Amino acid sequence: MPTLCPTLIEQLDTPTLDFIRNNIKNAEDATISAFFDARGMPCPMPLLKAKITLRSVADGESLYLVASDKNSQTDLVAFCQKNHMEVQTWQGGDAHNAENCFHFIITKIGAKKASV
Repeated sequence: MPTLCPTLIEQLDTPTLDFIRNNIKNAEDATISAFFDARGMPCPMPLLKAKITLRSVADGESLYLVASDKNSQTDLVAFCQKNHMEVQTWQGGDAHNAENCFHFIITKIGAKKASV
């Protein structure tokens, strides 16, 4: 299960933290240091917000992004592949929220050190 950075925990309110914890239960290990809620934003805003938010994410750490726009899945996965980032994605909603969401954990991969 992914780990939330202490600084991220300090920044977010309890309902947001509960939302994150409830939705990342089945995700692979990652260290999540940033979160962005792009629900309700039309294409291409989830991708643009991901690009901006990823600037503050260190190599080896992850951004957890939630979007409601169905095109975001294609856009974000293609962006991650092009930029050599790992991405976990899944679709889901819950009994309290009929809105179907697309969930992404995007992990920045550090540049490999050249051997001397």
